[in-house]
Amino acid sequence: MKAFWAVAASLVAWSSVAHADVQSSPQHVMFEVKFGPYVPHIDRSVGLGGKTPFSDVFGDPSSGIGSTPAWGLLGQGELDYQFFHGFGVLGVGLSAGYHSRTAKSFVLDPKSQKYCQVQDDGSGGRSYVLPTKPDPTKVTYNDCISDDEDKLNVVPMSLLLSYRFDVLDRRFGIPIIPYVKVGLAYYAWWFGNSSSYVSTVNTTDSNGQPKALDASGGSLGLVVHPGLALNLSALDPSAARAIDQEVGLNRVTLFVELNYSWVNGFGRARNLDLSDTSLSAGLGFEF
Repeated sequence: MKAFWAVAASLVAWSSVAHADVQSSPQHVMFEVKFGPYVPHIDRSVGLGGKTPFSDVFGDPSSGIGSTPAWGLLGQGELDYQFFHGFGVLGVGLSAGYHSRTAKSFVLDPKSQKYCQVQDDGSGGRSYVLPTKPDPTKVTYNDCISDDEDKLNVVPMSLLLSYRFDVLDRRFGIPIIPYVKVGLAYYAWWFGNSSSYVSTVNTTDSNGQPKALDASGGSLGLVVHPGLALNLSALDPSAARAIDQEVGLNRVTLFVELNYSWVNGFGRARNLDLSDTSLSAGLGFEF
């Protein structure tokens, strides 16, 4: 019996040492990369007064006037500093991404300096009007476009506060991590074309004098990102511990995230509405 207890004590001591040897390294940094669809609500901008230039240029020519254009890809990266580990994880971070889309440019009449216009044909469809051909029944979409292209560029940036409920994963071995992020956003944007990286817009100043402005700007707003992450490191704990000891990578997660962005300059007339609600998916790496 004494021999049994001696062996048991030795096993307990070895287990304690082994457990200490495989303790996770300190965790303070998280990097994420994610991709998802994005369709900015530009046509809802207050300053447009009900006009729909985004749909007119980037929408499907066969769809109705003001219809929502197809989605484009938005890629984003995020870097967080995790400053609190307790009943979950608190962190602050910066996020940035890029979205672009192109479409054929509308024809500009050199005499009137006006572009082809899109109008409602009376039955919910589109009709096109050229300054030189005011009769919409004689103008098609192909008459309205040129060989040049217009390009919309959007760079969303956010300052975020995040909370990750990783208690189920850390304490009970259930590799599910719900989380939420909230933050202040600034979305930079600019329009370009085939001849220039940033287009110019001809307008007039307060005195009625002509002037040219760059087609660029930015909009402030708020973002909320609730999400659900799966701890991939739990699929092979031995390999995960080895990687952690070698390079300090604590956890790799696969996540799905709701992107709710309210980014319209808080309703100011001079700001584009770049808001959207969509889902994205990506990978997270915690060090």
